[in-house]
Amino acid sequence: MRRHVFFLVVLLTAVLILTACNGKTIKINANDNGTTVEMKKGENLVLSINGNPTTGYIWEIESVDQNILQSTGEPDYKSDSMLIGSGGTYKFKFTAVSAGVTPLKLKYWRSFEPENPPVETFEVKIVVK
Repeated sequence: MRRHVFFLVVLLTAVLILTACNGKTIKINANDNGTTVEMKKGENLVLSINGNPTTGYIWEIESVDQNILQSTGEPDYKSDSMLIGSGGTYKFKFTAVSAGVTPLKLKYWRSFEPENPPVETFEVKIVVK
């Protein structure tokens, strides 16, 4: 019986420690354009923004200080429909890695037309404490 209680206590302690290590996730979208987002080191940020890569336009990170806010891989894209040519949502994921301030700028453009300006931009000020 004591063994079972000890095992249960160790298991619960491990779960609590692992849960505490997983930082809070802050979710933002196009409505947050032009705002300031405050974060703590270790917290995660998920930006969801609409787009349609079938038109040739893609959302791309234009600038961010990776020493403060680090991208955690390529953006995910999920179509809103199974219909050909339908739009969807890009999800960009970041982790706050150190204290500081950085702009997070994205552009919606055709990378194969670099002479043309983006048709849309997104920018937030990230403050990591």
